[in-house]
Amino acid sequence: MKPRVARIVSYLPVGGVEKRLLAVLKRLKDEFDVEVICIHSRGKLAPLFEEAGIPVTVIPFKGRLHPVSLYKLASYLRKNRVDIVHTHMYRPNISGTLAARLAKVPVVISNVHNVDHWDTPRQTLMDRLFHTLRDSIIAVSHAVRNDILKKSKAPPEKTVVIYNGINMEDFSPKEEDIFWLRRSLKLPREAFVVSLIARLVPAKSHKNLFKAVSHIEKISKNILALIVGGGGYRSELEKVAKELGLERVWFLGERSDVPLLLKITNLSVLPSSKEGFSNVILESMAAGTPVVASEVGGAREAIEPFHTGVLVKYGDVESLQAVILGLLGSPRNRISIKTKARKMVEKRFSIEEMAAQTKRLYLDLLGKAR
Repeated sequence: MKPRVARIVSYLPVGGVEKRLLAVLKRLKDEFDVEVICIHSRGKLAPLFEEAGIPVTVIPFKGRLHPVSLYKLASYLRKNRVDIVHTHMYRPNISGTLAARLAKVPVVISNVHNVDHWDTPRQTLMDRLFHTLRDSIIAVSHAVRNDILKKSKAPPEKTVVIYNGINMEDFSPKEEDIFWLRRSLKLPREAFVVSLIARLVPAKSHKNLFKAVSHIEKISKNILALIVGGGGYRSELEKVAKELGLERVWFLGERSDVPLLLKITNLSVLPSSKEGFSNVILESMAAGTPVVASEVGGAREAIEPFHTGVLVKYGDVESLQAVILGLLGSPRNRISIKTKARKMVEKRFSIEEMAAQTKRLYLDLLGKAR
């Protein structure tokens, strides 16, 4: 009988973590009996998991340590004889870890996807206490690993790095699909498209891109910024764009065709204040779209400066502006960067490698538990 694996999340929105989870579980389900448990609600991606034969169960929590909620989750894990619980993000990491131990699940793993993923000192302390209940902590980059070793005192021997992976096939769309997307968006033929693909939240620092574009517009009227993603920050960002007098900033909302959007993008920009290991950086590299990102979190682990992308100091709008202008005027440099970047993703950051490392960790921990 295949080992049973429950991945525990809050819910399944259209996000990088969730899309990666789906891709990995598709590759693990031949050897493991996999499922997803949501402790908040289902989310928009839930039907895609179910279509792939991956069950999604909702066990809503009234609070991270709510006794009735913990009892229901622990009972479910025990009844279904789950062998491995693998949790994601701070809240599921706490609730899922405790419920798994109450249910006497043999292997408990928590995933950390970002630096500074704690909101308060109390959360940091909670994580520190709960590390003793975990068999392994997965960090998505060495930057994230160093962060949790330093701040929550995670045991080094339990903490491993498994990079996010990319399915390269998703980033080779058909030319006719690219053509029809350009046409449907009514994209000007001469436009130099700069895309920021991220949730509309302050940490992604859309405003810094807007400031850079406002200066670039005075030099090149060809620049067009596409803002892709959903979130409650949209009205604020639209207000800022209007105040800066930006003429060509288009808000496209949440999209499911990111590989296509990257193919019509000349430059992908991610000016975030913090990142663990950005999916958008890898996706841009896989699509052959040059990327400019803040030098935060694991960005340097994916980008070799001026070789597979460009890094700028967070908040340095003048440097961001200069880099965009420089690449706008240098098609040769853009071609060089995108060729090297795509090769790097194929070699180091494939979804197959991510799934293989996850499988090895599961089997190793199960072997020790038994």
